[in-house]
This record gives sequence, C-alpha cells and structure tokens, in this order.
Amino acid sequence: MRLDDRGNRIMSKRMLESPIRCCLPEEEFLLVRDHEIEEMHRYRGFALCFLPTHPSISRLMVALGLECEERLDSLVETAEALGMGEKLGNRSISPELQAELRRQHFFVLDDDIAKLTLAQVLVAACNSWQFYRLMLDSCSTHQLCVILRQFVIQKDNACRVLEEVQESLG
Repeated sequence: MRLDDRGNRIMSKRMLESPIRCCLPEEEFLLVRDHEIEEMHRYRGFALCFLPTHPSISRLMVALGLECEERLDSLVETAEALGMGEKLGNRSISPELQAELRRQHFFVLDDDIAKLTLAQVLVAACNSWQFYRLMLDSCSTHQLCVILRQFVIQKDNACRVLEEVQESLG
C-alpha cells in the first residue's frame, strides 16, 4: 500500500482509473454486507489463531470482529430506513466460504508464524480499506455514502493499528 507525503494511504492510479460498474442501491448494500460478513468471520478466525501465544493480538482481532458487527448493524439500520432491510438481515455465510475458513484455521505457535500471520491480516485489512474506497467512489445512494465514509476511516484506523502491532513484533 502506498502512502502520500502526509502518511495517508493512496490507491494506485491504475486502480483509480479502472472502469467502475455502477450498481443498483440494493446491490451496493448487498456487496457491502457480504464483504463485512466475510471480514467478521476472518477476524474471528484470526482471534482463535493468536489465542495460544499472543492473547493481546487475539483480543485485538476480537475487537476488529466486533467493529464488523457494528458496521453490519449500521448498514442494516440504514437499509431499513430505505425499505431494503429484509434482504440484509441474513448474516450467514455460504457453505463454500465456511469450508474455506475452516481450511485456513491454524494456531500461531511462535513469533515467526505470528509475523507472517499478522502480515496476512494487514494485507486483508488494506484490501478491505481499498474495497470501501472503491465502493464510496462509485456509490449512488447518499445514505450509504454517509456510512461508507465512516467505514473508510475505520478501516484506515484498523490498518494503522495492525501496522503498529506488526512493528512491535519486530
């Protein structure tokens, strides 16, 4: 991830110039919901991975997972205000994603594995930030834009915290 001269994350010019497909409002809400559900489950899995040897990082993963739940709640609340809430209430994940998450499960047993795993978490967090930036840039629903701005800020903060934790591991 590149940073500008003030230390803010920036997307590549290629990414910004790529054609972005406009979605219907309902599709936008569903894309954001599905992404956030996947993020929530990913953080829950990482919380378990770090639990044996790095309980403080495990607690951070739990906190990031709880933030996902809060984002989902605000997304559903906004969708309900627009009459789209019933389609967003389901937070289950597909059997394929469940199987993938189970296959990825492991325990972090030493600092080397912790560093590698944390790098994986950081990449996923930065990808999530990028997803929300792209969604915000192409969003056609004012109410969704309002919460996407908050999501972008939260994801940027999560990336910064994860970078600090990564630096503390050496």
